[in-house]
Amino acid sequence: MDRNDIHELSKKILALHEEERRRISRDLHDETGQLSVSLGAALNIIEKDIEKKNLDKALLVIKDAKSILAETTKRIKTLVLDLRPAELDIVGLAAVLRELFSHYTKSYPLDINFKENTANIIIKRQIAITLYRIIQEALNNIVKHAKAKHVKIDLLIEKDEIRITIEDDGIGFDVESVLNDTSLERLGMRGMKERVDILNGNFSINSQPKKGCKVVAIFPMEEE
Repeated sequence: MDRNDIHELSKKILALHEEERRRISRDLHDETGQLSVSLGAALNIIEKDIEKKNLDKALLVIKDAKSILAETTKRIKTLVLDLRPAELDIVGLAAVLRELFSHYTKSYPLDINFKENTANIIIKRQIAITLYRIIQEALNNIVKHAKAKHVKIDLLIEKDEIRITIEDDGIGFDVESVLNDTSLERLGMRGMKERVDILNGNFSINSQPKKGCKVVAIFPMEEE
């Protein structure tokens, strides 16, 4: 890799990081800002009702406030999962992925079929994080764009390789046009490939309109 290649790769990595920061900032504002305002308004109402000794009304508002707080907690947990699950180094990739899939199936009309054979194998941290990010980005694309009902995800170790395969039955798309799209909206799709390239893996996307999508990433198997 010459100096120009290194410079271009650094620019892409910085662009990915900056887009992730923008997304996190946007999600924090959109997902929790309104809920925080609602919770503050509810507390003001409770305070006034207690001052007026309207305790029954205050109790009703407290119940509403508890629901708002529960929803805020749920959305913050989602944002934490987006950043990086703290349990990844403790329970392993497969267990963390099952938690991620549980979140998606509870939040969206989506069926996820997950198969893996990584028990008792500690995957190298950088590869585990990259696999997690690829799956996360793929699922985000599926719920935002694909209109899929079923997703099949395989995390398999075969010989000296670890392979992730993500298949959905969504509306599909033209791969070349998406990968050549320089808009920020499509940065995540290109970012998946760049993450794999950085770790000397192989990456492919196969899709056609109305025929779903298949994403495959393969890495040399390295244990931690």
